[in-house]
Amino acid sequence: MGDPRRKKQSDRRRGSKPCPEDEINTEKDNSASPEEEAEVDSPEVRIELLEKEKSDLLDRYQRLAAEFDNYRKRQARDFNRLIGQGRKKLIEELLTVLDNFDRARVTCQGDHSDKEIVDGIMQTSEQLHSVLKKEGLEEVPTEPGDTFNPNIHEAMVAESIGEGDADIVLEVFQKGYYFGQDLLRPVRVKVGKASPRDGVDAS
Repeated sequence: MGDPRRKKQSDRRRGSKPCPEDEINTEKDNSASPEEEAEVDSPEVRIELLEKEKSDLLDRYQRLAAEFDNYRKRQARDFNRLIGQGRKKLIEELLTVLDNFDRARVTCQGDHSDKEIVDGIMQTSEQLHSVLKKEGLEEVPTEPGDTFNPNIHEAMVAESIGEGDADIVLEVFQKGYYFGQDLLRPVRVKVGKASPRDGVDAS
């Protein structure tokens, strides 16, 4: 019989450090078999994976589309709210002008001179211009004698004025206005057309 102590020490040495063959066998046990790899690469499994990926992408797209639609509706609501606030502010400012017109109507029915009535109407007109100017309305400056500019003028009538180098404004029929940087309404004018020089066909 052998020494039992030597047998226990030999067993402990074998248990503390597995042999290379055991490590190789363990790795082989954890790796997929050729049959399993073939199953993963099979057309059916690949189709199933692609279908799942397609479903995930479609779900993401639908969520993004819904979020964008909610964002668009929220922006529209905010825009309409701001427009409403701006209109309300303008109407509040115009109420004072309306009050003055009401006072002028009452004045016309009383014992007031024509001058007092006209002065009150002119003051109300100036107040209205002040309110609109504060909101961004600017008159297009045009006087008789100015050069006709089709970008800001609208010719209502043309009249021959003899020889000249350019068409000019003879009369302003209706004022024009800018709103900010945009032309809100052109100036309606009478235009003096230059007559053709001698020997030059007017057509």
